[in-house]
Amino acid sequence: MREGSLAIDVGVLHAIVGENGAGKSTLLKIAAGMLARDAGELWVEGERPRTYDARLAQASGVAMVQQHFALFGGLTVLENLMLGAEPMLAGGRLDLPRAATDATRVLAELGVQLPLDARVSTLGVADKQRLEIARALYRNARVLILDEPTAVLTPLEVAHLYETLLRLRDEGRAVVVVTHKLDEVERYADVVTVMRRGETLGTRRVARGAEVTRLAGELVGGEPLPEIHPETTELGDVRLSVRGLACIPLLRDASFEVRAKEIVGVAGVSGNGQSELVRVLGGLQERDGGDVVAGSLEVVHEDRQTEGLVLDASVSENLALGGLAAFTRRGVVDDARVRESAVAWIAELDVRPPDPDVAARTLSGGNQQKVVLARALSRTPDVLVIAHPTRGVDPIAARAIHEQLLAAASRGMAILVVGADLTELRLLCRRILVMVRGRVVASFPPTVDDDTLGAAMLGGEVAKSA
Repeated sequence: MREGSLAIDVGVLHAIVGENGAGKSTLLKIAAGMLARDAGELWVEGERPRTYDARLAQASGVAMVQQHFALFGGLTVLENLMLGAEPMLAGGRLDLPRAATDATRVLAELGVQLPLDARVSTLGVADKQRLEIARALYRNARVLILDEPTAVLTPLEVAHLYETLLRLRDEGRAVVVVTHKLDEVERYADVVTVMRRGETLGTRRVARGAEVTRLAGELVGGEPLPEIHPETTELGDVRLSVRGLACIPLLRDASFEVRAKEIVGVAGVSGNGQSELVRVLGGLQERDGGDVVAGSLEVVHEDRQTEGLVLDASVSENLALGGLAAFTRRGVVDDARVRESAVAWIAELDVRPPDPDVAARTLSGGNQQKVVLARALSRTPDVLVIAHPTRGVDPIAARAIHEQLLAAASRGMAILVVGADLTELRLLCRRILVMVRGRVVASFPPTVDDDTLGAAMLGGEVAKSA
């Protein structure tokens, strides 16, 4: 980040938008005391502290929910909530009943149903995100900063979250949301700040009814986003056949097929077996029953940092991960070929910075996603399974990822997209499957209306349609 300026006011829902790598997360991590600034001034409640770190930020009521979670998988929901803010009794004993009461209240305020004794490692991405928000509220945060909080939520869950955030705003808190979903900015935000290439371009009140078009133009420097055109060619043979797939307790009896040249979407309220479906197909979780018949298969998992990347390895090393045989001759890895392939895929997906030697950890979330997708596509599998393909990705990069998926399907690949973004599923898919309680309960064309799709996702009686 080169030069960022931001004023956060109480009683305001403030949106931050910009392309991946624009400096949004960096600026807000400085505000939350997670990163030290190299220059400039930082003021908190009218005072300019000499030093500013995470401890002082927390004491000042500033809390940040990061896009990639800071949770301990081996601890329970309650333990994660109270960690670092434990209520104590006389003599230094932990007041566990009070902690449980406070945790139950905070979760109820968010409309979240999570067992306090559940291990965080067993939770899906959406529930982990909710838990992160609950942690901030447990600490009575007055300034709540959220980095891509709705990336894996369904439209109904998004609406519920923003109802909560607007209520917190009305209670006198400051709420800051980093998002790539421009329609959310127009619908819910009071003010918006636009960032590009490490600088803030400005802050203004949100113009209802015109903000999406205006922001889209600003993000691409005034040029319209290119249109994409899904293929309508005849489909090929079945490439992925799933019959009665089960992974108890959440995945119970999933059955479907995906053909060559077809993109099929899987929608559903989080916690209905979608995550387990991806993990079983990717070999990260054993199935309890059912059959899977597929050719060569690659999976892009929903958590790119823990399931897709070796963060301290370079981009080129990550792109070759699991496929070194293609670059090996007589037992020796040809590093030049690894680098040459990495350079080509970096250019193909416009990974920034375009340097194969930088560590994956240093990339923005959107560019990390491009690396994981590039690795999967480079193997030219018969089947690609991808979860939340554009989670945390700016509109420009999302359009590029969509183009890559559509091009791969046109070449004969069968693609299964598991996601919460219904607009994305409608844009990409020939069919949208709905999962409820671990089963596929309906199949719709992409023209299905929101009411019908929503009713199916909530478990209503809906007739299946092709």
